Amino acid sequence: MAPPPQVELLVAFTNSVDQDEGTDDLTTPDELSHWLHEHGLASQLIHSTPADLALALRLRDALHAAMVGNHDATPQLTALAAVGQELPLVLAEVAGRPGLRPHWDGVRGALSGVLVAVNEAVADDTWRRLKICSSDECAWAFFDATKNRSRTYCEWGCGNKIKSRNYRARQRATA
Repeated sequence: MAPPPQVELLVAFTNSVDQDEGTDDLTTPDELSHWLHEHGLASQLIHSTPADLALALRLRDALHAAMVGNHDATPQLTALAAVGQELPLVLAEVAGRPGLRPHWDGVRGALSGVLVAVNEAVADDTWRRLKICSSDECAWAFFDATKNRSRTYCEWGCGNKIKSRNYRARQRATA
């Protein structure tokens, strides 16, 4: 099952920081502006401020925490709800039916688009499939496409690395 566009957006936003490599795509207001434009949240480059960047980073961290809660069905939505209060949405006609859209324009409107994506993922039941890799070294967001939603590691081989490391440790212990 291929992830829908809103899920791809949420994974990309959460993975804009790479724990393993120690890199971050959102370290300046200009980088935030470019990221929002490149991912379709802003139709043109918009001016971002340091306050906008701080809000974006809080939103990204809150999404990460919420996805961690999807592993064991323990919702961790407090931080996401708190950031959501700063990014209001309105009910409007969207493609001929009621839907949410950002209340404001600019960077806050673009960041509100991330919340719209969360709502769409909840509505189509893909939200519970958004997870964070169980490897402490990785912490990469991924979409669990397994039938029973049991995947715990991303597709970059983290599960295999951990299983191999544990196997070698057991072999050394018995030697």
